[in-house]
Amino acid sequence: MRLYAHLLALVHVITCMAVSVQANYPSFPLPLRNLHQFPLTTYLQDVAVASNGDIYMTTVSPDASIYSVSGATTTTPTVSLVHKFDGINAATGIIETQPGVFTFLAGRQSSLGVAILGTFGVFELDSRHGKPIITELVPVPDSGLIIGVIPIPGVPDTLLVSDSTLGKVWRVNTATRKYEQVLDDASMKSPPWAPLPFGIGGIQLHKGYLYFVACYEALIYRIRFTDDGYPAPGAEVELVVALRSIYIDNFVIGPGEDDTIWAATNADNRLFAITPDGNVTVVAGAPDELTVAGDVAGAFGRLPGDNNTLYVVTAGGMLNPINGSLFEGGKVVAVDTTSFLEDSKPPNDVFPPNSKIPISTQQPGSMEVFGCTSRSVLELFHIFLSYIIGR
Repeated sequence: MRLYAHLLALVHVITCMAVSVQANYPSFPLPLRNLHQFPLTTYLQDVAVASNGDIYMTTVSPDASIYSVSGATTTTPTVSLVHKFDGINAATGIIETQPGVFTFLAGRQSSLGVAILGTFGVFELDSRHGKPIITELVPVPDSGLIIGVIPIPGVPDTLLVSDSTLGKVWRVNTATRKYEQVLDDASMKSPPWAPLPFGIGGIQLHKGYLYFVACYEALIYRIRFTDDGYPAPGAEVELVVALRSIYIDNFVIGPGEDDTIWAATNADNRLFAITPDGNVTVVAGAPDELTVAGDVAGAFGRLPGDNNTLYVVTAGGMLNPINGSLFEGGKVVAVDTTSFLEDSKPPNDVFPPNSKIPISTQQPGSMEVFGCTSRSVLELFHIFLSYIIGR
């Protein structure tokens, strides 16, 4: 117990040191409202907004479930349990592939965020005929924790899937039930000092590029992709932004054709907006607030008049409790981005090919803390853990 207390204290010290330098970005607090809060230990993992405006969410704790919210634009939204799984305990990425039909990723984890290798696959949820029908479309036994899923526009039944454990991107054809590795890059790997094997996180296709997150290093990269879902010949991974944050989980670009990146930081409890000219702004939350504590992912509304609403799902701060003890159940938060979009008025396509935006002059994935970077602090923590465990 004494060792456990020392470890918690060390984690808290590291977090406090990191927080002391996280106030460097300007703040532009956006209007928001809580749609629904779930019980303690509910960890919402991903969110998709359906064509009819309903919101679908996956969970990885306390079990693998899918929930929906209808009437999200009203004052009385309704939350429903769509499906609770038996045999798997983690439901991760989710998207709507056609009206009322969703593709999602699921499998088994030995503990939160640690996949049991070979258990994950691509599933379908068909909600068009009353009772939801769940079907496993493509098992992906060569994968680890697959977490991000996006469709390839114009290529029916084909998806790109990010693998956090192995640091890869898979291309999955749900019609032929086949999959292949299309991208394996050092930027997608979990750093050796990371406490969990998490490399690449969320992914998005936007204007001819595949964008992806390196979670623990708080980096967003991109690489030119072809229309059929492969890296373009000769394309190289390029850094888009290095954020001063202890973590980045997922992101969305938009709304619509807008180039603003909205990054959910999970353990950092903040929502960032990154304009195409490279400016970073905190638009919701703070490291010591529950406003969007443990924000994991977001998706924009799809109904007329709701396109600027970013629906953010959270884990309640479970990964990094405030003051070492304060967290809450995951929740769904509606963030109105209109005022930010009108104020920033970003020009289109300011991330031209091969551009690198100098957001930070520090080493990518690090921030300076009392003369020491967060990366080196976490490395010391990793060495300390290894030493203790080895005793």
